[in-house]
Amino acid sequence: MDPTLYNAAMEGIISDGDFVLDEYLKRDEENEYQVTPTGNTILHVAAHYGLSYIVAEVLKISPALLCHRNKKNETALHIAANEGRIEAVHLLLSIDDHYNETLMRMTDENGDTALHKAVRSRHQDGAKLLVKKDPKFEFPSNKAREIPMYLAVESGLREALVEILNSCTNQLLLQWNKSLCEEPDVGGWNSLHFAALLGVKEVVSDMLGWKKSLAYLPDGSENDWTTAIHIAASLLVTEKQEKPRFSE
Repeated sequence: MDPTLYNAAMEGIISDGDFVLDEYLKRDEENEYQVTPTGNTILHVAAHYGLSYIVAEVLKISPALLCHRNKKNETALHIAANEGRIEAVHLLLSIDDHYNETLMRMTDENGDTALHKAVRSRHQDGAKLLVKKDPKFEFPSNKAREIPMYLAVESGLREALVEILNSCTNQLLLQWNKSLCEEPDVGGWNSLHFAALLGVKEVVSDMLGWKKSLAYLPDGSENDWTTAIHIAASLLVTEKQEKPRFSE
């Protein structure tokens, strides 16, 4: 990538002397597709630094960059979500509803969606936004068999986890994908295990209303047959002795 273009994306320069971003990108159809050694376009760079007005300007000129991937198969949305650039995430998802669905479901070389990135990096607001923007998504696992719910627990993101659980429950009630409740994560836990851990009574009630036998599903670990009932009972015994897994 031309250093002038990179600096403009990194420092938020739209116009400086003889340089005008709009004119520069339109001068040659290849200009907008210039990349860094890691394959990042100007949109990736602007998203990384959270320069929303540069993101908006680039998207007006070249909306096709929205789904452009770098060498790790990451889109600009992956980058913005990973860095917690909530305004950039908003902008990237404001182009078109059709693109939204496609963009949020694109995965990088590790099978991570933008939601995986946001949750793993502990960016709660970004994670909640991504869940709300695509409520029909099934939140699948990546190549390491990590589902966003599992990562939310590991990262301590209670609000994001509740948002994901509520979305999964709504999908079950609307019969989009009833296997979601039973889908285990890398640790063998399913949605009901997490709902019991959080004490989210409404979610637990809805899930059991669909299928009561979920209460008896073990966590799937080789030597640990913990059910949601065990989790709920354990919390009652230990809540006064230990800090909860999530801080309020």
